[in-house]
Amino acid sequence: MNENKTTSTNTSTTAPKVFDIIDGNTLMAQEYEPLQFAVEKILPHGLFILAGSGKIGKSWLSLNICVNVATGGRLWEFSSEKGDVLYLALEDNYPRLQDRLNKIKAAAVDISRLKLTTASFGISSGLIEQAHNHIATYPDTKLIIIDTLERIRDTEFDKNIYACDYRDMTALREITNKHKLTLLLIHHTRKLSDNDPLNTLSGSMGLVGSVDGVFVLEKDKRTGHDAKRTIANRDTEGFCFKLRFEPEDCKWVFVCNDGEQSEEKADEKDEWLLLLVDEFLQDAWSGTATELCEGLKALDPEADVTPRTITKRLKSSIGLFKESNIAIAIDRNRDSRGITLTRQGEREQTELTERDVVTT
Repeated sequence: MNENKTTSTNTSTTAPKVFDIIDGNTLMAQEYEPLQFAVEKILPHGLFILAGSGKIGKSWLSLNICVNVATGGRLWEFSSEKGDVLYLALEDNYPRLQDRLNKIKAAAVDISRLKLTTASFGISSGLIEQAHNHIATYPDTKLIIIDTLERIRDTEFDKNIYACDYRDMTALREITNKHKLTLLLIHHTRKLSDNDPLNTLSGSMGLVGSVDGVFVLEKDKRTGHDAKRTIANRDTEGFCFKLRFEPEDCKWVFVCNDGEQSEEKADEKDEWLLLLVDEFLQDAWSGTATELCEGLKALDPEADVTPRTITKRLKSSIGLFKESNIAIAIDRNRDSRGITLTRQGEREQTELTERDVVTT
């Protein structure tokens, strides 16, 4: 017995998955708005991280940035784009914020465009909606700072930390994708040091890879006031500044670009070297650079002098030594440099001379 079988065929079709492409000529013919900045050159619109160790002064710097953008002021030599600012100070309270604003002398200017809050929802529980609603109320918002990132991370971490970091940054990027502003996240660095400041961020490289730029603040000494700020942005040139924290008004001030010695510090070092040599020298002294360094370190064990740099520093300070009636002569040959220091009377001052002695 034969049975007739009918086969049902699904006639519905699914559109093929293809890339949404644009050819090179069409791309080059497009007109896009130029990159906008909250702070010119160093802080564009987009998603950024400012990282540093605990209690290093990140919040002071953050508040200073907020005030400058809210007033259209200048951060170091960089001008700010004036607009509304939202500062989520999630580790502070209002009395402390008032005290800090007084210390940075913000009361002397109109800071009505600076909006502050000490509480918010987490990334997955309402923060994004809060941000959209706030910007709808204050459409001229140019900057949002969240201090700190950990305070808004309310999602559970799985074993893949990189994926978690990337997921959270992608969620926050919804704010900067929809609105033309800068979102700056304050974050911590690890205790372990690294030659590359970007490797010091707490968490995985998913944080670095998913944001538009990273700012790292590092102090030279934990108890000191000098620091270095490294800026690595995706769409701008990189920067590395030397900064100094001024306790009087609780502000980070610009010292110089990293790799450059400020004139102030150079003068301080020259004067310090002169005082040390003046104490070391009686009437006259001759010897090698190594012997001079040993003599100076006998007076000051922490003296920052080495045989490789002492002659260069003496030569660069010739005018200062001359004013103090100390003459310097340097004999150079293939193997070493001889240094002669002579205390002179006012009529016997001589300029530094360098004599090349060729030995066979």
